[in-house]
Amino acid sequence: MLACLSFAPVVLAKDSVTIYTEQFPPYNFSNKGHLEGINLKFVKAMCVDANIECQFELLPWSRAYHLAQQKPLSGLVSTARIPDREELFKWVGPMASSRNFFYRLQSNDRINPIDLSQVKDHSLCVVRDSIYEKFVESIGFEGDKNLLKVSHYYECINLFFKNKIELIIGSELSFKYQLMQYGHQGREVVKLVELPLNGTVGNFLALNKALPEELVSRLQASYDKLSKQGLLETYIEQYKAN
Repeated sequence: MLACLSFAPVVLAKDSVTIYTEQFPPYNFSNKGHLEGINLKFVKAMCVDANIECQFELLPWSRAYHLAQQKPLSGLVSTARIPDREELFKWVGPMASSRNFFYRLQSNDRINPIDLSQVKDHSLCVVRDSIYEKFVESIGFEGDKNLLKVSHYYECINLFFKNKIELIIGSELSFKYQLMQYGHQGREVVKLVELPLNGTVGNFLALNKALPEELVSRLQASYDKLSKQGLLETYIEQYKAN
């Protein structure tokens, strides 16, 4: 007598990747506990399209940056792609980005550098391991003299508005969002000298070097598809309007 065998349907698990991010509006940020932003929403859409299960975790930049290099199935958004980082990650993008400038308080009208040779005559705050850290050191800022390094950008904003530092760095698209989070409107600051971050080609999704190439290719294919459909531009316009 033959036994009747029954088989449960096989459910294939999705590939799973942890994507680290930081508080960097409007690209990626927490809004009342909900993670959103231009690039974060776009990466979420990419993961869905590529059939990859992505878990998102908001951390201070320096910790997120190091974890994305240590954890094999991980990535980091939004990450500026610069020569010093090129060999550290696999890259998908570019995502939304904008130009960066030094700013001063409107009330500090005595501070008016007109080029990079003059900005180093003032005090500045930067986040450790950010793209700005090495650049400002290369033009003359010194840690024991006029450069303060912190873990969170809000620390720079706090010191800036308390007149503890004279200059702050911000991007055209994100700076107003960052100020508004701490009760400022953006009218309190004056744009000064642009930072020519040579070799920077925009913000990307940076993926751990050990991430299988097949997953990287699927994410890049989804990026290409959704970009052509205009989704990234839709998100950019959506956050410009907010």
